Amino acid sequence: MNLVSAFNTKQIGHVDCPGGGQVWVDGNILYVGHMRPPSGTTLVDISDPRNPKKIATIDVPPGWHSHKVRAQDGLMIINHERFGNAGPADFGGGLAIYDTTRPTEPKLISKWTTGGHGVHRYDYDGRYAYISPTADGYVGNIVMILDLIDPVNPVEVGRWWIPGQW
Repeated sequence: MNLVSAFNTKQIGHVDCPGGGQVWVDGNILYVGHMRPPSGTTLVDISDPRNPKKIATIDVPPGWHSHKVRAQDGLMIINHERFGNAGPADFGGGLAIYDTTRPTEPKLISKWTTGGHGVHRYDYDGRYAYISPTADGYVGNIVMILDLIDPVNPVEVGRWWIPGQW
């Protein structure tokens, strides 16, 4: 078996879902962030790879999307970013943080709201979220670091921007 080549790859299972953005796996759960509203995030049980099953979905309102997702140790983080110019302003851009210890019932535990269009890219290392939001008073996206040691109460612990963005 050649483990370096993709030529040995074959499909063994399939699940239908709307157009995906980012895909993330944590344990036996596949997380899919979607590009277009109203589809936000889909959770799929892949414990039987031949028969994956959708177990939860989280929708977003028109004018917003949550096409990025990260999950680790019972915590799921999804972005909220404007998609076009429409949509309810009170939804707000930022990060939504969910308790997924019961992945069939993801529970929103907090939301970190940013100004502007919200969060585009980010990473999460199990404690810190490194995010690239737009923020009030800045031009374009900047870098923020959030401490999620207490995910119910995220704390900004750093920010960085290029001269001229402020």
